[in-house]
Amino acid sequence: MKKFNNFYTDVYSFFILKKNINKTMTEKIFSKLRVGSTFKTTSYNRMKDVNLKLKYYIKKIFSEKKIMLCDIGVSSGQSTLELYNDLKKQKIRYIYGFDKQIYLKIYKIKKLVFVFSSRNNLLMVEYDKYCLRYRYFFIFKMIENFLINLLDFINIKYEKSKVLTPKLDMIDKCKFFEQDIFKIKKKYFNQFDVVRVTNLLNYSYFSKSELKIAISNIKKISKENSIVLINRTKNNKNNTASLFKKKIKNLNY
Repeated sequence: MKKFNNFYTDVYSFFILKKNINKTMTEKIFSKLRVGSTFKTTSYNRMKDVNLKLKYYIKKIFSEKKIMLCDIGVSSGQSTLELYNDLKKQKIRYIYGFDKQIYLKIYKIKKLVFVFSSRNNLLMVEYDKYCLRYRYFFIFKMIENFLINLLDFINIKYEKSKVLTPKLDMIDKCKFFEQDIFKIKKKYFNQFDVVRVTNLLNYSYFSKSELKIAISNIKKISKENSIVLINRTKNNKNNTASLFKKKIKNLNY
């Protein structure tokens, strides 16, 4: 097979053997992990300016208390790690990272590798260390329920992994949970002093009605007088962030 570098992923080595974990491979692999109508994606050092602005307001508003912070849509957790590093001198109790898909089930059959989420959604198919192009992946995606049942029936064992960057395992103050922004559990309601949502609330991903549900859930997990930061990174890599403060169950710009 002719080597197309853009599709060379070797996800088994990356997620199971913990090899080739570097910026180039991380960004490439995450740009190929299919989640619904989009891709998981991750980037390095993309949020520095936004994090510093957030740090300023945290220091100004919460100078006398340890805060609970929620980062929604963490992908690989790289951006959360950078947020922690940028804020580490602040009085942080915990940073909770939410993402719909954190844990993986990886099936390997000789040169074929299937990457499933913990909820049995097919995220990627790889052959001989190369990610299948979408038109071929789509064939497997159409039969994902049948496929995972077949793999279990023929007793192909999967190996567990997670999408989070390994450095996060060493940080006790960062905790990660599989949470869908449209179905956040009630135990997280009214828990957070600061909520950050980056590159998630987008009309190209979700309908207007879905975005309303997402905003409603952000309000529910935010404490009164909390800070909510919503950011979108443009194609030119510039960040466009809006900062809100929750007052009487509403978000004020």
